[in-house]
Amino acid sequence: MAIIISALMFLFIVLLLTPRQWVEASSIKKRLAVEEEVLIEEERRFTIRKATPAVMRMLSLVNFRLSIERREQLETKIQMAGKAEKYRVEDILTMKMITAVSLMSYFLFLGVVASSPMLFLVAMVTALMGYILPEHWLKILGSKRKDQIKKELPYVINAIAIMSEAGLNLVPAMKEVADKKKGVLADELQMVIRDVSVGVSQVTALERLAERCQVDEVNRFVSAVTQNLERGASGVTRVLRNQASEVWQQRKKKAQELGEKASMKLFLPLLLLAFPATAIFLLGPAILGVMDFILSMN
Repeated sequence: MAIIISALMFLFIVLLLTPRQWVEASSIKKRLAVEEEVLIEEERRFTIRKATPAVMRMLSLVNFRLSIERREQLETKIQMAGKAEKYRVEDILTMKMITAVSLMSYFLFLGVVASSPMLFLVAMVTALMGYILPEHWLKILGSKRKDQIKKELPYVINAIAIMSEAGLNLVPAMKEVADKKKGVLADELQMVIRDVSVGVSQVTALERLAERCQVDEVNRFVSAVTQNLERGASGVTRVLRNQASEVWQQRKKKAQELGEKASMKLFLPLLLLAFPATAIFLLGPAILGVMDFILSMN
């Protein structure tokens, strides 16, 4: 027992006297090694970005070019889907080409094996569907992202208002909220803070936030805040409180509308399922009684 206690005391003294810099350096080395392994693993995996140069060269050979309007549309969809840091327009175009060619090749192979002309027609249709599919995927992601932003917005605005009332300016208050909360809107606030830290004005950073989100509630919030930035912290705090109250009221109204729509949608199933059972329960005995009476008459 004495040997164990002596060993534990020795380890405690060694840990106590170990320089802090050694521990921090060791932890940093381990973290860098893990990050390096992750980067190596990502480089080994197939990604769309690796295939993009080859696909772009092939498209340039057939003189395929996107118009400016089409490129802007794709950029907007990528931005609204929250994939601007991961994908470029060329990457989405590569994805469209790969899905179209893959689906067409699969059904063409089946058509050759089965000697079915119908499968060749299916190959053409699926190629068109494959070309449209990535863009539809971005649209679905954008819709989900908008809904998530609308859900998070009341909490985020209220938290920023509380931080502002505690004495923080707008950007430090947004930083505190973005660091403590998680979600789509918190990530967007981090981008606003990053823009301001590199010299972008607060108004421009907030306007970029509205452009990325494409949500009416966020647009109204940004417009109200940017108009009152010159009034100082008190003016911004009052606006934040008003915006938080307005967003909460809109959310309650939206919930009431969804509840009314749900009740209307449930009315027809209830009418088809519950009403026949209720009618049988109420009218069944009466019908049986009438039938017994008729049979007794005969």
